[in-house]
Amino acid sequence: MAYQGNPPYEPGPPGGQPPYGGGQPPYGGGQPPYGGGQPPYGGGQPPYSGGQPPYGGPPPPYQGPQGMYGGVQTSQYSPWINRVGAYLVDAAPIIVGYFIAVVANSILAWFLIVIALVAYWIWNRCILAGQGQSLGKRVVGVRLLSEETGQPIGTLNAFLRDICHFVDSVICYVGYLFPLWDVKRQTLADKIMRTVVVPA
Repeated sequence: MAYQGNPPYEPGPPGGQPPYGGGQPPYGGGQPPYGGGQPPYGGGQPPYSGGQPPYGGPPPPYQGPQGMYGGVQTSQYSPWINRVGAYLVDAAPIIVGYFIAVVANSILAWFLIVIALVAYWIWNRCILAGQGQSLGKRVVGVRLLSEETGQPIGTLNAFLRDICHFVDSVICYVGYLFPLWDVKRQTLADKIMRTVVVPA
């Protein structure tokens, strides 16, 4: 005969109460999770729009020293004819000294004139030009400046620039004609030394 006892045991709390915690939301229920409802850190602020690039970003492209060279816009460079005039003024004492030496026809005269002309070249083409203006550039109203800094290039660089004029001469003096079509009106020596000639 089949067993007619009590029904199988059904687990549950006594008195018909719901299980522990029943009917209530889980712990913290009804509240947003920690930090919920708030924008993420820094949210709501526009992205960085400062005038300087963010830390570690690439630097802005080079714009030249304040866009000026001695108070003149960088787009303005001395015309080729002005450079020719300055060169002729610088060369005039050398030409005169040469003719004096030829007329004197003396070894002593040649020696003294060569010494005088070398001293003149160092003073005019190296020292004065290194300060921005040789005699010729002062007469025609132009200045020799560094393309990178916009400042005079100094005695040593002026000396090296004159040596670099050999490159202008060795190709049948074509290098001296470059300012006729070059954007910055530079000779090859100017390009090598990164110099420009601008109005004073």
